[in-house]
Amino acid sequence: MIEMAGRPTRTTRDRPPPAPSRGAVRDFTGGSRYVVEWDVRPVYDFVFSLSEDAGSTDDLPAADRTWLIDARASLPRDVRAAIQRLFETEAATQIATFAIERPELRTPAAFVTAIGAATPAEVLGSVFAEVGRDPELAELIAAVVAGDSTRLPEIEARLPEWQRQERMAMLVDPAGTHAQIVGAMTAWLALFEPIADRVAAMLERDFALRSVDRASLTPADLIERTTSGLRWLGEPGVRRLILAPSYFSRPYNFLLAGSDWRFFGYPIADEALDALDPLAAPPGLVRLHRALGDTTRLRILKLLAGRDFYLTELAQQLGLSKPTIKHHLVLLRSAGLVTVTESGAVMNYTLRRQRLADASSELEAFLVSDSDDPAPDAR
Repeated sequence: MIEMAGRPTRTTRDRPPPAPSRGAVRDFTGGSRYVVEWDVRPVYDFVFSLSEDAGSTDDLPAADRTWLIDARASLPRDVRAAIQRLFETEAATQIATFAIERPELRTPAAFVTAIGAATPAEVLGSVFAEVGRDPELAELIAAVVAGDSTRLPEIEARLPEWQRQERMAMLVDPAGTHAQIVGAMTAWLALFEPIADRVAAMLERDFALRSVDRASLTPADLIERTTSGLRWLGEPGVRRLILAPSYFSRPYNFLLAGSDWRFFGYPIADEALDALDPLAAPPGLVRLHRALGDTTRLRILKLLAGRDFYLTELAQQLGLSKPTIKHHLVLLRSAGLVTVTESGAVMNYTLRRQRLADASSELEAFLVSDSDDPAPDAR
């Protein structure tokens, strides 16, 4: 799942998007002015559930981790291959931008129908939205989608390294890529629709649970609290910050960006989940102890106890690759142990000391809660 991803840019449309359907919070206090909006649609979870990282940790309840495995296994081999190539690699997951630009698409079914009715240029325009900040590259891609395959070598030379091979494969045959995306999503929709209402109910519960936060927190603090530790400092030109609750992204944040907006698909709160086994530990407690139960993550925390670090610095200190360090930092952030401050393309990591102090008290609270109740019959 993408966390702190590169910045896609929204494709240009002839009309502005409709007004948001949810309440907005305005921030005029800092160097940039922006509105925090909420987008509570199951459309994004439909897309995020196709990611390889969906269900990769026990932050997603066991029943739905099993559902993901069984649902994928039930698909025809060619559809599974298309999903793996396009979505599990996240090469085409930026298709979620198509929904951001079209607030009228309220359901996964409406989303898939609209994707099918769109042109290959419109669909690939969303998939490749991040290149819009490079006008020359955007022009090259538009030419290839329009049929000029002679520009493919120029695109390959200019594309960022991330998923370059997979994205070039999508451009070789734009119409075929469009058909594969529609086919994969249509097949997945048939499996997702029976659970869509249940997922939507959890998203709505999360939105309701955050009503006090929306009324009492500053926009910057609201973003940090909602995303469980992502601190966004604002950017020149960004006017809209969209927060969208997600079930299948747990424990990750899924980020997209446009020319004047940022999108954070954040993991819903534990309290928004369906009822859990009363003997099960709170998910937050499990995340905390899972994060602490790894030597590399403990070394990262030891470094952060001395000062804040950038990602590159941590990788150098520990002799590990940046993707490996980022994976560990995501787990530390989701456990509430680390705050991530984003400033442009730079990420700074800070230890949240109070969370360490909470570790033993939370474990004790779980173990001794209802301790006066009689134990179940052990016969």
